[in-house]
This record gives sequence, C-alpha cells and structure tokens, in this order.
Amino acid sequence: MSARAIAFKILILWDQKPNFLDSIIDNEFSKGSIDHRDKRFVFELVYGIMRQALSLDYIITQFISNPKLLENTYLKRILEIGTYQILFMDRVPDYASVNESVKIAQKYKKTYKYTGLINAVLRAIIKNKNQLKRFDSNMELVKRLSIEYSHPEWLVKRWLYRFGLEKTQKLLLFNNQRPDIFIRRKLKGISKQQFELETKKYCENFGGYYSLYYKLKKNVQPESLIPFKEGKCIVQSPSSGWIVALLDVKSGDKVVDVCSAPGGKTSLIAELAGEYGKVIACDLQEKRLKTAIESFDRMRLTTISPLVCNGFYLPFKCYFNKIILDAPCSGTGVIHRHPEARWIKKEEDIIQLSQNQKKLIESVSKFVSVGGTLIYSTCSIEKEENEDVIEWFLERNKNFILEKNITNIPEKYLDIKGCVNIAPYEHNLDGMFGAKLKRIK
Repeated sequence: MSARAIAFKILILWDQKPNFLDSIIDNEFSKGSIDHRDKRFVFELVYGIMRQALSLDYIITQFISNPKLLENTYLKRILEIGTYQILFMDRVPDYASVNESVKIAQKYKKTYKYTGLINAVLRAIIKNKNQLKRFDSNMELVKRLSIEYSHPEWLVKRWLYRFGLEKTQKLLLFNNQRPDIFIRRKLKGISKQQFELETKKYCENFGGYYSLYYKLKKNVQPESLIPFKEGKCIVQSPSSGWIVALLDVKSGDKVVDVCSAPGGKTSLIAELAGEYGKVIACDLQEKRLKTAIESFDRMRLTTISPLVCNGFYLPFKCYFNKIILDAPCSGTGVIHRHPEARWIKKEEDIIQLSQNQKKLIESVSKFVSVGGTLIYSTCSIEKEENEDVIEWFLERNKNFILEKNITNIPEKYLDIKGCVNIAPYEHNLDGMFGAKLKRIK
C-alpha cells in the first residue's frame, strides 16, 4: 500500500472506532514493512488532518454542490487527504495530490463512482488556492474560531470564557502546530558535556529541571539516536520535569508513583532517589506498564518495582513519605500532541473525570505518612480538574495543607498559590498542573 492509502485506512479505522491514534498507527505499521520516510508522510497526513479537519471541510464544501455527500466518510477522508497535501504540504506536487486521491477512490465501492467529483474538487481548490475563503468573518465568534482553528465549539466557548480572546487564540494556534519533541538526559552514566557532544547534530539545549532537557531538531526521531538506544536519555517534556521537581526527591527516598505509565516521571524519580532509593510504579493498565518497564530496562533502572493495581484500592498496609498521583484527565494541556483528542472528548467528560480525580486523591492520601508529601498533577488546563479538586480535597481533609513556598521551580511556572501551572498559550510547553500537599497530622 502507498503511504497515502495507509493514511486513508488509519483515518477510516479511527472513524469507525475513535480512540487515540498512536495505537491504530502502530497496529497498521506492524502489518508490513514501511520505510522511515513513508512513516513520516503517514504521520504528517493523519495528524495534520486531525488538526485541520473542520477547516478542511469548510473549504471542501465551497466546491461541492451537495454538502450532504460528505456524510460518506470515505469520500470526506479522501478529499481531506488531497486538500491537506495541496494546502499544507509544499513538497508534494499538486498533480500528485489529485492523482493519488483518485487512485484511492478507485479501490473502494463507496467512492468509485465519485472519482470524477474528487478530481474536479481538488483541481478547483488548486486553481483557487490563493484566494480560498477559510472562514466567514460574519459568523458568531465561537463558530468562526471553531472553523478557523479546527476545534469543537464547546471547547472554544469554554476557553473564551476562562482565558479571553487573546489567550484562546494563542492556545488554539499552539494546538495546531507540530509539537516539539524533547528528550531528557540521564542523571548518571554520562556527563552533560559528553551527552551534548554526542547529540549536538540532532538537538539543542533547552534547560528545564536540573538542565536535563533538550529539544530535537525537525524530523529527528529519538529512537534513531545512539544515546537513546543506549539508555542515556528518554523522551519527556520539560513540563513533566517541573512536576517531579515539586516532589523534591532526595537520595534514598521511597516513593509511590500512582498512575505511573508511560513512566517518564517514574524514571526521573528513580534516578533522583539513587541506588538506595525505591520507587513503586503503579498502573491499572498492564499493557501501558509493560511499555514503561521497557524504558526502565533500557535505562538500566533497577530500583523500580512495577505493580498492576487500581489507584482507588491501593494494596498497601503501610505509609509512604512521598507519593505522586498523576491523575487520568482530559488532556487538554497536550492536545497539540494528541490532536484527535479534541474530537473524542466531550464537555461532560471533564465533570466525570473531576469526580474520579476526587475519589483518587482521597484514596491515595490515606497512605501518606505524617509530615509526608502528596503531589497531585494532571496534563489538563481545566479548573475543574485542577484547582477545584485541590480546594475540595483540602476542605474535607484538614490534616493536609497546600505547600506554597516552592523554591526549586522558576516563578513563571508557579501560580499565586504555589502550584505548578504551565499554560501552552503562555509558556509554549505542554500544559500541566501540579500541587504539593503535606500531611501535618
């Protein structure tokens, strides 16, 4: 199959059962040999279309006399594939975008009779490329932004209310950009100078917690780096590092990481705790935990004990001095990494997630020793999942306080209460929230 045909199949599979794209892509790639260049092409098409779906459809409908035809998802996806290449992939010749789209249509009963339409629509878009109408300026603001930046209206409306127009536009734009890929250097086993010497062609120093983070250059895959294969680094956002910084891990600490997969924070905690420390990595999903274990093994981290368990019912009969709960959330702070999430999540999901988060933090808090620390974090930028959860928890648990005097994290990443509050529209990083709670009695 051509790269375009694979991308089409992935999109159709997603339409039939919407879920996170990476698992669908991995499954399709595993079915046959596909070279690195074609993989990049598939990723660009699939993720690009997920980012620009509403905008693409708005343009396409301008060249179709009967917009109801787009209810045929096969036809819609083929037109999106062709249109995306024409408008967003400069290196692809326009004629190839048209011809290859027609070829895909010829292979399916649901689209064979529309090959002429596909050819005509895509050629019309090419002809009018420089004067396309990308949105109607007379539209109500929420609808206009929804189409212009390809986000669901409920999300645009929510962010406008919370953040205002300027910050919302920055957030929407951020979500539609290709995400930067960061790697974190291992604390021990390689010096900063040696690591930078080995990777200077592929990445640039970013800094972050303990100056461990580097941003990969465009089109560089971490798996291709020798230091990555040798376990000298791991893929991790600098935002995650600042969440670990809240925990302030010392050598010899014993830490429980609840909901630990995919294990980026866990690995950093283990490195900070050192050879005399211990980390129990808990997760409900065995498959995700196995992926984390592969990273731990690659990095030769031997002080981590993986444990498949439910965070609502932790199987412990003792207390711990340090626990981190990275709670399952809506992920609205990392939509740029998972653009399909904007089409999966619903507003009511945020309310349901916040209820689960309250149950989780209540459950986990019972295992914190007096004087011990509990970190609550999410990759959400929604108040209901962050500040409201902490406020609710502290009202019910007078034996905990919120630590406000945080000295090892830059002030720009902290809010007035001392919580980590990294906003994509302000910091151009993954959105994350973190609160440091201390048990006082």
